[in-house]
Amino acid sequence: MKHVFYLILLFYCWGFSQTSLTPKLVESTPFDWDSFVGVDSFESLYFLKSNTLFKKNSQGFQNYSNLDKGAISDVSVFNALRLALFYKDFNSVILLDNRLAELISIDFNIINPLRTLSHISYGNDNSFWLFDSNTLQLELFDYNTSKTRVKTVPFQNEILALDSDYNTCWVLTEKELQCYNYIGSLISKQPQEGFTDLKLWNGVLFLQKENLIYYKLKNSETFLALNLPKILVKQFFVTNQTLYIYDEESLHHYQLLNN
Repeated sequence: MKHVFYLILLFYCWGFSQTSLTPKLVESTPFDWDSFVGVDSFESLYFLKSNTLFKKNSQGFQNYSNLDKGAISDVSVFNALRLALFYKDFNSVILLDNRLAELISIDFNIINPLRTLSHISYGNDNSFWLFDSNTLQLELFDYNTSKTRVKTVPFQNEILALDSDYNTCWVLTEKELQCYNYIGSLISKQPQEGFTDLKLWNGVLFLQKENLIYYKLKNSETFLALNLPKILVKQFFVTNQTLYIYDEESLHHYQLLNN
């Protein structure tokens, strides 16, 4: 029976990566946020308001703020048990547990060699990907040992966005879309077509161009546009085969159906 389950799971994952996607609107809920962060694997919502991180689920609200660190630049909810808050102005990262209690505070101003971070994203184990705007290099950083596991060759320019899972890290620059594996080797590179942001889920890459969302399937170099109504895309997020779009007034949930 176990073998049958794994075969079904493998078929599902293969099917999701090989077929085209159609968004179906599930619901639209009004929210007054400064910024939408994302949704974790337990379907808790995260958003920013007045420089405070809020978590919303069926149990209610939780929040976290740190006035000493300035503005929250980015939040990774990839690991729901260890949220990563990036404070770009203070070159710092704070990790929170699922109750939004502080676990680790990492000040890159006092770690040698000195790095100036512009982007972060979770890697595997106790690590996350960092982009150092001093060296223009991407590195996989172990936050328990404060050591670099792998480092790429320098980029030609600053990056626009990055996202990762346990096996790969996707990097969006002004001219190219690049993918690296967990040992820092470049495994794919192609010209990008005016995208400004990206999200990765289940091996499928989603990219934003103005108010449109495109996706790129596994083992494909083609960017396909999702058939969405005209809508302002302030932030978007993808998880559990659901696309979330925040338009400054409402959060729209779209189920992604396989064709």
